[in-house]
Amino acid sequence: MKSSYGIAILLLVMWAPRLYPDKPAAYIGSKQCEVCHSDISAAWLKTRHAKAVESLRKSEQESLPACVKCHVTGYERDGGFIDYELTPEMAGVQCESCHGPGSNHAADSSIDMLKNGGAELCRQCHTEGQDPRFEFEEKVKEVHRVPQ
Repeated sequence: MKSSYGIAILLLVMWAPRLYPDKPAAYIGSKQCEVCHSDISAAWLKTRHAKAVESLRKSEQESLPACVKCHVTGYERDGGFIDYELTPEMAGVQCESCHGPGSNHAADSSIDMLKNGGAELCRQCHTEGQDPRFEFEEKVKEVHRVPQ
């Protein structure tokens, strides 16, 4: 009986964007992105973005909202990071931090996820005070480094 509920919920999540196209996309987490984008995901796992929460823990800043918001995905947004117990799968700077919530793309891969936020989007967290030598063109190469 429980498995049929699980299947029904999965179908609803997958088809809701098609049934309600005006409904905003929801966060789904990097594990869902990995299904189709395994090379990029494997490369991302080796980046500092993937381990962003660990750096907070080392500096004992994991409970400071001003710090947490830049080290997790979807902070204070529907479906995004709530806390380390309820939403551990949203810890780290994941795909959706830059590309936006992915539920609609997961349901229909023709929906383009290449968000064009560029340096301005990155500078929301990589501020002059936090990262004064930030160079967008160099940093973006590190985030999408895929082994050849």
